[in-house]
Amino acid sequence: MRFDINLATRYYINERRINLGVAAAVILLGVMLASNIITFTTASSEIGRLTAGLTGKASGELKNVSPQEYQSLLSKISAANAIIDRKSYNWLGLLDQLEGVVPDGVSISSLTPDTKGNALEISGVALNFKGLRTFVEQLEGSRFFTDVFLVSQAENKVSDTQKGITFSITCKVPGK
Repeated sequence: MRFDINLATRYYINERRINLGVAAAVILLGVMLASNIITFTTASSEIGRLTAGLTGKASGELKNVSPQEYQSLLSKISAANAIIDRKSYNWLGLLDQLEGVVPDGVSISSLTPDTKGNALEISGVALNFKGLRTFVEQLEGSRFFTDVFLVSQAENKVSDTQKGITFSITCKVPGK
C-alpha cells in the first residue's frame, strides 16, 4: 500500500511572517509604553510644581496690600466695568426696532441709552406735528418700547421755506 500526500490539502503556517508581526507589535507597544511613561512623569512633575507654588503663596509669600491700593484697584475695576457696559449695548437690535417705527418725515439726531435703568432718550426733527404724533404712536404701539413720553417739542424755523419740530422722547427698552 502506497500513501500519497496531497500538499494542497494541508495548511502551512509561515512562521517567519508570524514572528515578524509579533516583533512589530512588541516594538509598537514598547514605544507606546515609553510615550505614556514620559507623559505621566511630565504631568506629575508639573502637578508637583504647581502644588508647591500654591502652598508657597498660601503660606504668606503674598505681598500685603494697603487699603488705599485696594480702593484704587477697585475704582479702576469699576471704571473698566462701566466702559464694558457702555460698549456692550445692543445697538443693532435697537436700530432694527427703530427702523420699523420711524415714519417718513421724521429724522432722529441722537440716541442716548441708559444701561442701568434700560431707558432711552431719542432726539430728532420732524417736518410737521403729524409726523411727530405718528412716531410717538408707533413707539407706543411697539412691543419693544414701553413708557413712551414726549419730553419736549419746539418749532424750529430756519427760513420761510424750511421749518420743522425738534423733539425729545424718553422710553424704556429691554435690557441686554
